[in-house]
Amino acid sequence: MGRCIVRSARRGAIALFSLSGFLLSCNSIGVSPGRAAQAPPSPSGSPKLEVSDNFGAADLEKRFEEVARSAAPSVVAISATDATVEADDALRTNRINPEKLAAMLDPVDRTVGTGFIVDPDGYIVTNDHVVANNQHLWVTTDDHKVYPAIIVGSDPRADLAVLKIPASHMPVAHFAPAAVKRGQWAIALGNPYGLAGGGEMAVSVGVVSATNRSLPKLSSKEDRLYSDLIQTTAQINPGNSGGPLFDLHGDVIGINAAVILPQKFTNGIGFAIPVTGRIRQEIEDLKHGHEVVYSWLGVRVSSPSAQERKEAGLGEETGVKVESVESNSPAAAAKLQLGDVIAMFNGHSVGNSDQFVRVAGEAPVDQKLTAIVYRGGKQLSVGVTPIRRPAPSVAVTRESQRLRWRGMLLGPVPANWDFGSAKQRPVGGLMVIAIDPKSPMLKEGVAQGSVITSIAGKPVADVVALQHILNDTAPDACGIELAKPKQIVSAEP
Repeated sequence: MGRCIVRSARRGAIALFSLSGFLLSCNSIGVSPGRAAQAPPSPSGSPKLEVSDNFGAADLEKRFEEVARSAAPSVVAISATDATVEADDALRTNRINPEKLAAMLDPVDRTVGTGFIVDPDGYIVTNDHVVANNQHLWVTTDDHKVYPAIIVGSDPRADLAVLKIPASHMPVAHFAPAAVKRGQWAIALGNPYGLAGGGEMAVSVGVVSATNRSLPKLSSKEDRLYSDLIQTTAQINPGNSGGPLFDLHGDVIGINAAVILPQKFTNGIGFAIPVTGRIRQEIEDLKHGHEVVYSWLGVRVSSPSAQERKEAGLGEETGVKVESVESNSPAAAAKLQLGDVIAMFNGHSVGNSDQFVRVAGEAPVDQKLTAIVYRGGKQLSVGVTPIRRPAPSVAVTRESQRLRWRGMLLGPVPANWDFGSAKQRPVGGLMVIAIDPKSPMLKEGVAQGSVITSIAGKPVADVVALQHILNDTAPDACGIELAKPKQIVSAEP
């Protein structure tokens, strides 16, 4: 995966772009130290734009400007870091602005990307690779406002994440009601190379070059599912990751995710995840912290040649050929063999390897399903029981949401945590998952495993509630109440 390094002038370079790789799964960049079925439009969303059947070049130019103006309020620049940032003001919208954020992040490595608001209560969609493994997140809106953000749900396999900011009545982006088509206009808004980190999202315009594109090498390298993608000539750069790709109506048709960077004799090529009914439903699931589970068969397939399909007795666009079967896998238990051609799985016809991966991944886990297989010219019905797909990357769910504050890493109380008895288990509250040795809360009796039940006298039910309390409360008023034994801890940071 490539990485774009921007160094400060005091380190001897104004801008040094070091790109170790041709194909980037991220349009997000690292900056080194010192350098859903269509959801009904929200009333707070941008107005729907109408396109006349007859308009000329001047009208087209005006249309681009109208889309940029109407859509930009729903697009945000994302700044993220895995470094420790203990400034209390960083968690409060009214105490931070783009200049203060830039100064605070100047000494540390950070990643930049883009997102867009999908719910007026401050839910934002972006790529998982933009925010994964970062301790602190902020978003900057087009009008220069900065908000602290948390991850409420993520799906590394699909490269999707949903963030939450402590805000309401936010302008939202609309999803396109129809499938994207090759040749239609495409408009990208975002934060290329972090240049929109202070606001004012950048615009680029192009067309949908192709649909159903796949990036198998990148998928394998990063263990993500980069298939069925939109290819576009709208300029996508590092930093645009997670941002929206709009049509001429100002509706979102895709989520920018990958780029082939420009070479000496070529232009760059951008790729976006198409906004389908399945993606819209997944965004809703991630908003609520639900886990996205994929099934696994333990089989690698390829698209058969016309001759191989003919020998199997299949049509030209049917079936996938089994290239390998992992030992001790569901496919091995079902006695699938090399050379088998799978024509249907779980009631769905499969015509190529990308389609099979999607159909198999979305199948129910731990249920016996039927695969229609052709072997030696004969049709067989094979029972296969998929299992949960091993996940090398950890997804964020309601149970694993985290927020770092005053040297404490806070998260939900584990359901299986032993409090001695049911009567001693606190109702609600957040557990101190970890605490820094330098945390000021240590001297107040807070330790790893402590449970915070309220802050500033307000009950803390979950991480989202904590985010709102911290954002709305002055630092010196944030007294903490601990469960077992009941104790009030000083509010001083």
